[in-house]
Amino acid sequence: MGCSRRDDRGYAMAALLVTVAVMGVIIGMALPVWRTVIQREKEEELIFRGRQYARAIQLFQRKYANAYPPSIDVLVEQRFLRKKYKDPMTEKGEFEILYQGTLAQQRAAAMGGGRGQTSPTATPGLAQQAPGGLAPQAASSFGSQAAGPQGGVVGVASKSTKQSIRVYDGRTVYNQWQFTWTPANVVRTGPAGSVGPGQRGMQPGMSRPGSAPGAQQPGAPRGRGAGGPGSMSPRPPG
Repeated sequence: MGCSRRDDRGYAMAALLVTVAVMGVIIGMALPVWRTVIQREKEEELIFRGRQYARAIQLFQRKYANAYPPSIDVLVEQRFLRKKYKDPMTEKGEFEILYQGTLAQQRAAAMGGGRGQTSPTATPGLAQQAPGGLAPQAASSFGSQAAGPQGGVVGVASKSTKQSIRVYDGRTVYNQWQFTWTPANVVRTGPAGSVGPGQRGMQPGMSRPGSAPGAQQPGAPRGRGAGGPGSMSPRPPG
C-alpha cells in the first residue's frame, strides 16, 4: 500500500510540472500579442486626443478671425476644448505644445536642412497674423495672455520617442505624429468671364490677333444697319 501511494504522488507531481510548463509556454506566446493589442489601443487614443486639440484650434480660429490661441488654457476656458487630454504614450502624460515658431523651424529644417531663417508667420499654410500670433481684435480680447514671440498654438505632439506600430502620416515615431490645424490656402481667380492661361476658344464678337479692329470674324452674326440694303426699318411718313 505504501508503494502505491508513493507512485500516485509521483505521477501527480509530474502532471503538475507538465501543466505548469505548458501554461508558461502559452503565456509566453500570448504576452507579445497582448502587448501589441494594448499598444494599438493607446495609438487610437493618441490620435483621438490629438485631433481634439486640432479641432479646438479650428473652432478658435472661426471665432477670432483665423487667429491662433495663445495657450491651451485659453481653449479650455473658452470651452473650445473639453479638458486637457493626457498623452497616453508617456508616464507623465504631457503633450508637447507646437507653436508657430517651432513648427516653422521644423519645416524649414526638413525642407532646407536648416539653412536660412524663417519667421514664425512665414510657415506655409499658416495665416499671416499680427505679432504674437493673434489678430488685433483677438489680442485685445486676451490682454496679457497674448502669445509670446513663439507665436500662437498650432497643435500638439507626443513626447514619446518609441517606434509605433501604425504608420500615421508617413511617420513611425510617436513624437513625429503632429496634430495641427492649418487653414486651407485660398486660391484666387481672375474676374468673371476672363480667359485664363491655357484656355482655348473665343467669345462671340472677339477679333483674332492681327485682324483689324471691328473686322467681322467667320461665323459671327452679320447685322445690317438702319436704311441699308435689306433693312427692315419702317420708312418715314410722307
